[in-house]
Amino acid sequence: MSVQGAIDYGSRRIAYTATFAKRSTMAISVLPDCTVEVTAPVGTDQGELERRLRKRARWVCRQIDHFQQFTPRTPPRRYVGGETHLYLGRQYRLKIVAADSERIRLIGGYFIVELPDRLDVNRIKGLLEGWYRSKADLRLRERFEHALPTFERLGCIKPLLRIAPMQRRWGSHSASGAITLNPDLIRAPMACIDYVVVHELCHLVEPNHGERFVSLLTRLLPDWKMRKQRLEQAML
Repeated sequence: MSVQGAIDYGSRRIAYTATFAKRSTMAISVLPDCTVEVTAPVGTDQGELERRLRKRARWVCRQIDHFQQFTPRTPPRRYVGGETHLYLGRQYRLKIVAADSERIRLIGGYFIVELPDRLDVNRIKGLLEGWYRSKADLRLRERFEHALPTFERLGCIKPLLRIAPMQRRWGSHSASGAITLNPDLIRAPMACIDYVVVHELCHLVEPNHGERFVSLLTRLLPDWKMRKQRLEQAML
């Protein structure tokens, strides 16, 4: 169940979406697209929810202002020669080559896409997206396995890992313990991927974003704030 609403803070109006879950505390998040999400315990009155949101309104506005400084965002991709595309934080130019068969290679600073029809934009897009999916499945699982032993030493049981698209999140941790990573992370620097992986694994120990969660994340990844900011700047 979810509800939508808005509060006023000075001259600003803060719209939010609230969802309710089996938890003891309320969490307020500002996503990179400047939307505000509130996760509250089941049974929380909307008036109480908005009272708590007003107490955090100054912080919410600061977060929104932070994300807005990175607009305008990267324009939609056209999948034509010379256009740049990200992979692990680096920009690569797209080079379209006529060939009898289809394949993609990463050579030097180029994505070289070979296919019979150099003007078939939809096919070029499909080939590149397929390449990204395969790399995401491989690399994100590698980074998950790399980080996992630290949490196993903390007594955590290895969670189910899913690689699946998400509209507004880089990662998530479900009530059942499963972790989902957004395949678009493959475009981000490796340090940023590791930040998201460790962030979600920390939820195995601390489900909420409280002080103990921040303390654990800081102990395991002291520069997480820098990595988080780098992710936001690179991927907007």
